[in-house]
Amino acid sequence: MVISCCAYNCKNTAKEKSLSFHKFPLKNPKLLKKWLYNLRWKDWKPAPHSKVCSLHFEENCFIKEGKRVRLQSWAVPTIFAFPRRVEGRKSKINPRSRRALGNVGDVKAAPGGENSSSQRTADRKRSSKQQLTGQENRQPWTILGDEAVDRSMTLPSFFHSGYCLPKNIRWAGDDELNVKPHVVYGVRGQTKPNIIEVKERWEWLGLDVRGPFSPTVDHHTHILTLTDYHSKWVEAFPLTQYLSQDVAECVAEVINQQGYPLGILSRLSRGTLKEVNHELKKRVRFKGKTLVIQHRQTGYMDLVTESLLNKMLDELVKKHRVTWHVHLPAATLQFCCTNHPTTREKPFTRMYASDPPFSSSPRELPLGVTDVRLSSFVISSTEANNLGIVSETLVH
Repeated sequence: MVISCCAYNCKNTAKEKSLSFHKFPLKNPKLLKKWLYNLRWKDWKPAPHSKVCSLHFEENCFIKEGKRVRLQSWAVPTIFAFPRRVEGRKSKINPRSRRALGNVGDVKAAPGGENSSSQRTADRKRSSKQQLTGQENRQPWTILGDEAVDRSMTLPSFFHSGYCLPKNIRWAGDDELNVKPHVVYGVRGQTKPNIIEVKERWEWLGLDVRGPFSPTVDHHTHILTLTDYHSKWVEAFPLTQYLSQDVAECVAEVINQQGYPLGILSRLSRGTLKEVNHELKKRVRFKGKTLVIQHRQTGYMDLVTESLLNKMLDELVKKHRVTWHVHLPAATLQFCCTNHPTTREKPFTRMYASDPPFSSSPRELPLGVTDVRLSSFVISSTEANNLGIVSETLVH
């Protein structure tokens, strides 16, 4: 029996040696439910021999052991080539439909009522390419970050564990990832995460690196953004392949112009941040060994600003494919001079209106670096509270 993929409009078989095929988690009902939900087949159950090919899984779902490839215990297929009428909706597909059976495609049938061999091959390649890229309209770039941090934040326990829900409530995946409430060490009787409130502008910043984008004429491939959580002010710089050196140089330039923040949060891996801090110390003075700190809330503390930035940068690169680095400063300034939906003010106004002057010397962290990593951040917003908007808060 030839093994074939069970996913919609996928004609891959075990003859494709470059692919791996994976069984359904029949012994794990909760995980199986997620698989079946994503596959969207109506009134269909997998058989013991049913499999899904590797094109439908994200890269971080695999564990490679020599020539053998197996799935992570939590892996779920997420990449499919659904038609537009189904994409983004909860509708399911009848397995007996003509398209599901492979009788309807984008290529015309050859004389005689059946597709020619060359047409079927082209159709299969096109389908595989769409699945591999995850749809034509899928965002081709990403925000660089530690995979373990990103994975743990997809769990409901990231938002609730040990803070606002009873401890007897358990979420799927908690045991697997050993997700526990982050508490500050050394505080006797401490059972909840320590809360750090962002009260002033240029106090706590978020550092992210997006890419890869289409290379510019000067070989820039990524974009660094520094976001002030309180004012929503953004600084953006193009980066080359020398990530650590470029990031350190850009952060140093911002500090020399704007002053020293208390700290900078980032979702980059600790190894990368160690290199960044080492390079940064050559360029500016700061107390301790770390200014840029890995923290799980980096992007999730201000989802509105992150969404706006993603849209702005994506449109910029599409419009100026090889010269987007030239237009980046103007686009960022326009962003900062536009009313923010959360504060109802321009970031420029909140940054420079009437706040205390910037600090021209290094500032002391309120806690040790480890304790900062384990603390939870809350953005204080008087304007948001007056409007009845819940403060942007994420816990863990």
